[in-house]
Amino acid sequence: MTNNKTLLFINRVYWYNLQRRSKQLSEKNENFKAILKKYFRKDEVLLLPNILCYMRILFVIVFLCLYLIPFEVNGNDKAGVYFATATMITAAYTDFLDGFIARKFNMMSSLGTLLDPIADKLLQLAVTAALCSRFYQFPSVWLMFTVFIIKETVLVITDVILARNNKTYGGAKWYGKISTFIFYLSLGTLLLGGPFIVEAYPLSVDPFHLHLAIDTLTTIATFFLSLAFVMYLVLFFKKLKHGPNEITKPLINNKEDKRND
Repeated sequence: MTNNKTLLFINRVYWYNLQRRSKQLSEKNENFKAILKKYFRKDEVLLLPNILCYMRILFVIVFLCLYLIPFEVNGNDKAGVYFATATMITAAYTDFLDGFIARKFNMMSSLGTLLDPIADKLLQLAVTAALCSRFYQFPSVWLMFTVFIIKETVLVITDVILARNNKTYGGAKWYGKISTFIFYLSLGTLLLGGPFIVEAYPLSVDPFHLHLAIDTLTTIATFFLSLAFVMYLVLFFKKLKHGPNEITKPLINNKEDKRND
């Protein structure tokens, strides 16, 4: 008899915990869907700042084609580098321009705060991948690429975790913007000046000065990437524990209220 009561008690505890976990999982999924609904609104799709974000994403494809496919213009074999660098600078300028227009003409949107960092990261990924293909002999370039991939992968995971807990980062932070600026400045210099540095200091003739120039530029970019990464991780734990809810009344609560009415 005692054994039966014990088994019954264990069974009830098991089903109680199972239902509680199921409810928590359902709530996290509903919170995630509610945040997605907030950030993807039809009336924000054609706002000018968001159109500039779409253009920046297209510039990524143009940049890779210009940089990786060799061609000459009037006998100049570095024409692709020039055009690719100009494309990167133009794309980076749209990053400033979309934010300025959004603030100046009151066109700020939830979709824009989501698209802007995505477009930035795609462009940065394209630049680092292109440099790895061109300067594959240099470990510092691969280190920068590895840090970038780890940083963005982890931040995507933390974005999902925050969304499932009805929280967000709340857009790009100042340290992320500084990191992005230094990134474009350092790697833009390497994109444009890299071929000339290689010609001036051939690897087989003067490896010291060649490594010094390329390693310095990539190390600067890697340092600021790492710094921003650490600060975003600190912000993640603060938001997760003490951050305000992104949606004041999660969707699951609305459904429960309707059932109760």
